[in-house]
Amino acid sequence: MAKKNKNEKAADGTEEQTKKKKNPLVIGGLCIALAGVGYMLGGRKAGAQDGAAPTTTIDQLEGCSPGTDAAHVEHRALDLPAMSINLTDGHYLKVTVSLALCPDVVLAEGEEFVTAPAKDIIVSILSGNSMATLQEPEGRENAKELLGERLAEAYEDEIYEVYFLEFVMQ
Repeated sequence: MAKKNKNEKAADGTEEQTKKKKNPLVIGGLCIALAGVGYMLGGRKAGAQDGAAPTTTIDQLEGCSPGTDAAHVEHRALDLPAMSINLTDGHYLKVTVSLALCPDVVLAEGEEFVTAPAKDIIVSILSGNSMATLQEPEGRENAKELLGERLAEAYEDEIYEVYFLEFVMQ
């Protein structure tokens, strides 16, 4: 018997269409290949769940107790009175510093924050500088970083940032 064309008429007058059958191995191979490509392109994470509860990442507020989220902090600061500090070369610096307090620092009514150690650290760090050094932005920033480090050591889990409110040299 000869092969019939796709739309060739049968002996009874009806059109009989022949269908090409796909090899099941080819179809299975294509499915496996597509699944592999999907896995490699990131689909491997889509169905994978380790059963653990979702975690929340917090941005730790450096200098404060562990678990203090920097994104949800009510900013509180303690302004120290203006101080005049002798610099080298016969110049002086009038500086006002504000200390950012960690959120868990709570003072009872009538209780005062002890600032004597902070004032001593400020004087000892800034008094050794020259006017030329502190006029440069890098010099002022270095002094501020050193103040922050030393104050964080002295007031562990109490102070996390130092701000210059006034910085006048003469």
